[in-house]
Amino acid sequence: MTNCKEIDSYIALVRSGEYPVCKEQLLLCDFVERVFREENIRIDEEQLAKYFSYQKYFPFRLFPWEEFCFALHNCCYRADGTLRFPILVILVGRGSGKNGYLGFEDFCLLTSANGVPEYHIDIFAMSEDQARQSWDDVYNVLEAHEYKMKKHFRWTLEKITNLDTGSVFRFRTSNAKTKDGGRPGKVDFDEYHAYENYKLIEVATTGLGKRIHPRKTITTTNGDVRGGPLDDLMEAGELVLSGERQDCGALYFICRLDDPDEVMYEENWHKANPSLRYMPHTMQEMRLEFAQYLQNPAANTAFMTKRMN
Repeated sequence: MTNCKEIDSYIALVRSGEYPVCKEQLLLCDFVERVFREENIRIDEEQLAKYFSYQKYFPFRLFPWEEFCFALHNCCYRADGTLRFPILVILVGRGSGKNGYLGFEDFCLLTSANGVPEYHIDIFAMSEDQARQSWDDVYNVLEAHEYKMKKHFRWTLEKITNLDTGSVFRFRTSNAKTKDGGRPGKVDFDEYHAYENYKLIEVATTGLGKRIHPRKTITTTNGDVRGGPLDDLMEAGELVLSGERQDCGALYFICRLDDPDEVMYEENWHKANPSLRYMPHTMQEMRLEFAQYLQNPAANTAFMTKRMN
């Protein structure tokens, strides 16, 4: 037990058997409990409660798996005050709400609840449309609550600035030449599967460490690029979760089918999408896509690749 209800309740849910989960989820629960048992770490419950209070401005509530990831990534500290899990890797099926999660997390870290001035955040993707998805979620929250938010934020169509902390939130794209020299507190990589090499990734992360509590969040589905950064990342995650490699501060939240044949039984779809139990409309859409996949698998490969990972 970690004595944090958001973490312990999710672990209990995974182990309850209420819905099928993949082997990586079970290994993750073992990993987290082992870390709390063997290391001197703590959850800052006061900070976590302050962050979660910001949900009132968003058009959604975090799902249990998102609360679990958020608490460990943002409020879990070692005895020396450093972050225990500064790197969060989320591989979930399309439709799980990962962009909403990322937008909420970044909104929180811009604020004074983070306690770090000029904690700049850059979100990267291979296209502007993708890079803007989570950024736009934050922008829309500010627009929807303009009267309240203008006391604490200034925003344009290109950047969002928290007036209390001086923290700036920007979206970035794949032109690596223009990204050097920054001093971000956090970098995000959305749809990591699209990266064919490490060129942009290396440039984007060069400035990390110039602010305290540097973080990196990677959100993605699976994709069609093989032998690239995502495959390396998943191999590392498998080794960490199995205990064959030290984690080095990374938390691997992986949701996927254990075997491709499992797709034939829709209860197994929960393995790839931990939000599916709360989203009946997404389940309905997936049933329609699955029917198309069965009719012509070669023309509908995205169902297996992006829905089922």
